[in-house]
Amino acid sequence: MLQFEILYMSTPILMTRSRNIYHIIFWLVSVFFWLFSLFWASEFKNVLTFQTISLAIAFNLCFAAAVYTNLRFLLPVFFKKKSFFLFFVFLFITVGLSALLIQFLLIYPLNSFVLEDDGFKSFVLAEWFGFFFFSFIYVGVTSIISVTREWFILQKISSQLKDIEKEKLEAELKVLKTQIKPHFLFNSLNNIYSLALDKSDDTATVVLQLSDLMRYILYDCNEKFVDINKELDFSRNYISLHKIRLDENTPINFIVNGHFDGHKIAPLLFEPLIENAFKHGVYGKNSDSFINITFNFDENNQMELVIENSYDPNWSNSKKGSGGIGIQNVISRLELIYPQKHKIEIDKGEKVFKITLSIELS
Repeated sequence: MLQFEILYMSTPILMTRSRNIYHIIFWLVSVFFWLFSLFWASEFKNVLTFQTISLAIAFNLCFAAAVYTNLRFLLPVFFKKKSFFLFFVFLFITVGLSALLIQFLLIYPLNSFVLEDDGFKSFVLAEWFGFFFFSFIYVGVTSIISVTREWFILQKISSQLKDIEKEKLEAELKVLKTQIKPHFLFNSLNNIYSLALDKSDDTATVVLQLSDLMRYILYDCNEKFVDINKELDFSRNYISLHKIRLDENTPINFIVNGHFDGHKIAPLLFEPLIENAFKHGVYGKNSDSFINITFNFDENNQMELVIENSYDPNWSNSKKGSGGIGIQNVISRLELIYPQKHKIEIDKGEKVFKITLSIELS
């Protein structure tokens, strides 16, 4: 919104000079139009006389009074606030007064002064209707020009704002992805360190798995979307890497239901959720620990990920100081990449922590 306010506030300032020039050109053209009209009405006899020039200027001064009353007051106060009834009431009053001003205060005294006759003429309704018609035409035309011009300005600002928002989204996504990479590497190195301390024979296998995972993160995740098969393979390998350090009796289930070939998804979207399950769902040698990860795909391009893990509030509270991005990272990315096309629910029970993520796939 800040960018929109800056653009909206700066645009009128930048266009003030050009707007004034257009206004001057408009009224000059109008004056010449009335000069030609008066010249034509006199059967091409009077041109550039004091009377015709004075009349042309008088007409335009009154038209301008109606035009700018409408542009500066009626449109912003009534029309833009959708008070259409009051807008049209005051519009007809403004146009009527403009016609009356031309007829009584300018035309008749001006004729009397120029022609040196007996002064004011009587009110002629037909003439007033004529001036009312022309005044209404001026107000209508300038209103259309003003509204159209503002519409184009807003379209331009909207287009610029979309470009800014797009750049902002791309920048934020890059930041989020760069946060995931060192976070993932840090946790994986901790696992390898634990295996090395235990002098486990699985250390070399884990290092190789980590190499494959890092290759995927560094090279395959540079695109906005990746093949969902690769993302599922990454999840399987990531789970395998974690399982090595766990008790063999700890149930870790990974299930994929439905067909998903041909679909793409944002990379590294599942890793923080899975990592959260291992971080808070497996504690000590407790036989009650478990993790269930289920992917469901249907024929309507809908994907559902359900992660359930055992939950011990005391254990989870002791892990708060360990840092990390976790679920908030996923929520931020979902809002950026899948606006209006996702739903995430978090159910923190007494013994079970459950996350349900639904996404409309492209």
